[in-house]
Amino acid sequence: MRRGATAAFAVLVAIAAAALPASPAAAKVATPNAAARELAAEVCEEMVGDAAVGAAGEALVIPQQGAWDGSRYTCPYQFDGGTLAVNVDVFKSVAAAKHGFSKVRARANHRTRLYGIGQQAFQADDLTLVSRKDNFVLTVDPTALPDRLNRDHIVWATTLAVFDCW
Repeated sequence: MRRGATAAFAVLVAIAAAALPASPAAAKVATPNAAARELAAEVCEEMVGDAAVGAAGEALVIPQQGAWDGSRYTCPYQFDGGTLAVNVDVFKSVAAAKHGFSKVRARANHRTRLYGIGQQAFQADDLTLVSRKDNFVLTVDPTALPDRLNRDHIVWATTLAVFDCW
């Protein structure tokens, strides 16, 4: 969507950050930078919501509203009777994201490795889909959705819409 502007902004932020001396207190802050925050928040974009709604075949009971909690951005999609949880964990580096992804993968029961979605991805038996792209780990969790909805279809449509944004 705004890849060109986002990339230019990220370069400007990196140049500005490099010019400033790093303080020990600032190095410990886990809050993602502005460019990372903007990319992570795209999981709440209208295009992603439209994909979830289209796959569910019904409207949301309230519009999606995302929020930050530390380095995690959460955007719940609330349908009648349940919620699709879409979370993005933003890590300080690709190596940290790989480690975070590995920890989530190790906790998942009966997972299926997926190809072509980010750099790493799997889907668990409960249909939760977890994927990593660069220093982001995306989790699309349908476990709180009602049985009448096609959870697998909703998870895939939502995940693919997020990756179209990224």
